[in-house]
Amino acid sequence: MKNIIILLSTILILSACSEEVDLALPEPSNRLVVEGRLEARVDGIASDQTIRLTAIGNYFNNGPASGVADAMVTLTDGNGQTFDYIHQEDKNGTYMLNDFKAEVGNTYTLDIFWKDAHYQAIETVVECPPLDRVYQKFEEENTFEDGGLKLAIDFTDPVGRPNYYFWELHVDGENILRVDPGNSGNVIAKDDLFDGQQIRGYLPNEERVFEPGEEVIVKQIGLSEQAYDFYFQIFEQTGQTGAFIDVPPAMINGNIVNLTDQENYALGYFSASQTDTQQYIVQDDDAR
Repeated sequence: MKNIIILLSTILILSACSEEVDLALPEPSNRLVVEGRLEARVDGIASDQTIRLTAIGNYFNNGPASGVADAMVTLTDGNGQTFDYIHQEDKNGTYMLNDFKAEVGNTYTLDIFWKDAHYQAIETVVECPPLDRVYQKFEEENTFEDGGLKLAIDFTDPVGRPNYYFWELHVDGENILRVDPGNSGNVIAKDDLFDGQQIRGYLPNEERVFEPGEEVIVKQIGLSEQAYDFYFQIFEQTGQTGAFIDVPPAMINGNIVNLTDQENYALGYFSASQTDTQQYIVQDDDAR
């Protein structure tokens, strides 16, 4: 990370001086990282909701973030009814709320209690238009992208209101999203240039070339403006492949507030979105 490199460079410069300098570097306490989205399916069916909690300790430790298994996680709806997320023992750090039906337009409060601290996020479920069609297209190689079979989608943007989008593509159960500045314009999008239009042949991940036989799950996700701004900054500041918890050069504030100690804020974002999902099996190019 850039901030670590700068700090190490400073230490090397100081160590080159004739006078010995003793630096007492503080050991940062564990910082909570929250990855989660409350989903309301377009078809209205209840679904399993998950939250992933990890902790980042010393910035000089380059190991992966450790899963948090000892938190209490609850969700409260607009009527004051509370639901408990249950920790999954086989997936350290993952908490699940089974068969929950979120409602578009309703506001939900996520509460996390961990290490004598109370974290909270409040989000309203954002409406999202359905996918009209998922299909494959053959794209010629160009200066920026490899040629081959790409996944395309059609959808219709609602007219007269701002809409923000986020797309995920899953292959064999794995999200193939690549987080880098080049994807900040197509994996996430806002409709200021296409409000109310029918979008045809959109490539939600034009970097990925697919092979015949691959089974792809395409998910279209509605975002709030605040969530869109958060994800856009993540894409712009992360120049590597990885998950959102890869710490970027500058800390990006999400919507997770530490009500106990504001200085020890959490990283990540809890979003609430309507989603639409379609499955597609890639065919031989001649068989389309």
